[in-house]
Amino acid sequence: MNKIIKNSIKTLSMCLLAATALIGTACSDDDDLTTDYSWNIEGNTTVSIKPERYKLLRNPMSGWVIYAGIGSGMMMDFWNLYDNFESSEGIVKVSDYGNTLYIRGLWSHFNPERGKYVWDETLQTEPAKRFRMLVEGAKERNLKLAFTFVCDSRDKHENACPEYVREAGAEGFTTTTGSVDVWTPYPDDPIFQKEYEAFLTAFAAKYNDPDVTQFVSGFGLGKWGETHTLKYSTGDESPRQAVFEWITDVMSRLFTKVPIMINYHRCLLSTKESGDVDTGISADLVRRAVAKGFCLRHDAFGMKQYYKDWERGIAAAYRGIVPITMEGGWVESSHGGSIAGDGYKNFAEVRQGEYDEAKGGYVNMMDLRFDSNVNTGETHSWFNTAFHLVKEFISEGGYRLYPDRLSIPTTARSGSNVSLTHRWSNLGWGYCPTNLPQYGDKYKLAIALLDKSTEEPARIYIEEKADIATWMSGKPKTYTSSIKLTDVAAGTYTWAVGLVDTTKENAIGILLSARDEYQTAKGWVKVGDITIQ
Repeated sequence: MNKIIKNSIKTLSMCLLAATALIGTACSDDDDLTTDYSWNIEGNTTVSIKPERYKLLRNPMSGWVIYAGIGSGMMMDFWNLYDNFESSEGIVKVSDYGNTLYIRGLWSHFNPERGKYVWDETLQTEPAKRFRMLVEGAKERNLKLAFTFVCDSRDKHENACPEYVREAGAEGFTTTTGSVDVWTPYPDDPIFQKEYEAFLTAFAAKYNDPDVTQFVSGFGLGKWGETHTLKYSTGDESPRQAVFEWITDVMSRLFTKVPIMINYHRCLLSTKESGDVDTGISADLVRRAVAKGFCLRHDAFGMKQYYKDWERGIAAAYRGIVPITMEGGWVESSHGGSIAGDGYKNFAEVRQGEYDEAKGGYVNMMDLRFDSNVNTGETHSWFNTAFHLVKEFISEGGYRLYPDRLSIPTTARSGSNVSLTHRWSNLGWGYCPTNLPQYGDKYKLAIALLDKSTEEPARIYIEEKADIATWMSGKPKTYTSSIKLTDVAAGTYTWAVGLVDTTKENAIGILLSARDEYQTAKGWVKVGDITIQ
């Protein structure tokens, strides 16, 4: 028997040994940190875990999102620029502060010809080369990807929609950007819908992969792809509901493993761009989209005339139900003369205004946008006028989960029942969205017995009663778990806890915010030893 086969059998045996066993019973409450809750279990010892508050944790749907595009403004030396980025504290690597690379582009960039896509190595367009450069760089820097596709050509100097769509007979309208005439299909046109769905189907076949993709954002319809100011073939809003049903059905059907987002604003799928119009209809569309599995995003945080009480009400209504992603509205390179209307004196105040609004909305993710002039763009502004806020969001934004207190048995007999009490806190203002349908309830709280020499799990017990998505800031959750030590050999083991991905043989799927001295190399948090006789 050769060495490779022997190692494979050894690995298989370890996997079988670490097979999941279900925990018998559990209880939970929402009491504060001082309330006694089954801590005085005979034979147990109480352990306190110190949190780690500042380190970047690359967890699902949380953290800073680094924005990029594949249009002509994107430089091929993007990663070199962002790896050697000027900040108020010296040269930094931007990817050290982010979790996600967000690639925004025109549909015609992603899919210039029927059946040809930017991820295909045979496509040698400039957007395709930029796309592959960004994707390869993100992988090297341990960043997941996110995407937006823009179908509407208004304000663009080229068509956002591939020419083959118009050649197929889709109807649309022409506008002028500068001296360039550009064409946009009507979103209710059946030929456009058929072709766009075909593209989304091809894209999902490639990127409906949670190991690669963090989220897919927006519908791509309307002005700037933000799903407002739509122009329908009828000249009115009568197709609005039908278009909503079509695009939400398509995206929820195709993206089954990665989160999808809808823009929440009062003009959702409306022909209007702004104003207090149809807010009841828009709120209903948001509700229906969330019911189909959509998360929420807004692209005008900090713009006080656009992000107002209605938007704040939507964010408050869906807190803890779906994650919210923010994009700041003001752009330094083009809006410098406009910020005074919102009461801002400079872009340091803009960044603070965006941050305060994001905190008030309990967002999970914030944006670091790219500009072709890296010395005046939004990322430069954040890192030079508000670097303290960049780091503050890492420490207090999104979610940071950890077990602050545990009662664990220190001795037991093999085959006996033992009880553990464990309390969980969230140091972030956001929430951990394990409730998203795309995740399929795959993330679970797990208690493990680790082999002391290898720190690999010898047994893993899943706590089915723990609902991780309910762990909110200031509301710790406490559980008492009963475990039967079935088929555990005599010896000394280490108790550990973790949040595992059950689709990956219970490997750690969400990193905990405990200090390094508690953590194993694979992310289990060690809480104390037990001797089993």
